[in-house]
Amino acid sequence: MCLKNISMNFWKFFMILLNVTWLVHAYRDNDLTVEISAGRKECFYQPTKTGQSLEIEYQVIDGGDLDIDFRVSGPNGNPIVTEFRRNDGIHTIETTQEGDYEVCFDNTFSRMTSKSVFFELILDNAGDIDELEDEEGEWKKFVSQDENIGDALASLEETLSQIKNNNARTIQFQAMLRALEAKDRHIAETNFVKINTWSIANIVIMTLVFALQIFMVRNMFNDKKKVRT
Repeated sequence: MCLKNISMNFWKFFMILLNVTWLVHAYRDNDLTVEISAGRKECFYQPTKTGQSLEIEYQVIDGGDLDIDFRVSGPNGNPIVTEFRRNDGIHTIETTQEGDYEVCFDNTFSRMTSKSVFFELILDNAGDIDELEDEEGEWKKFVSQDENIGDALASLEETLSQIKNNNARTIQFQAMLRALEAKDRHIAETNFVKINTWSIANIVIMTLVFALQIFMVRNMFNDKKKVRT
């Protein structure tokens, strides 16, 4: 009897871990850093199902004035979000059609400068979670109820689910911090170059002015007129 209870409890614990693993895959987080050449447009496609939530976050981290044109189009080709000359942005789209959603970054307005863009796509598979809940009800029919460890298993399931959500958010925040760090580094390096350039220019101008002043003062006291006696 004891071995039977241990076997059933192990089965329950295994199914809880399987559920949490499924929930982790139901939350998809993809982040990329791409370089958009001058005069070019780059597009990316995210397959979705009806009823899912698609969150898009982007940030220009290098190049020119740190701006880009942004557009999101649905599977039918109609634009959903359109932005011009933006440094960053975040949008949440509730998918009403099944198919590939198009995410485009347009740098055609720039003729000389390429742009580096960090963006993140977060797809919340609500449909997969619903299927998981249905399957969860099915597997519970095959295990017996145990009042002694029922509360402990429920608490464990809640804790594992919370750990999964915290890990997903941590990964997202780390990716954003890397993007912010790259953007701040680009700004610092650009300001460093500007400061050095203007400093050298000011030194050259001050040297020329100093030499001109010496030349003018010497000419004032250099009387080349001959005195007749």
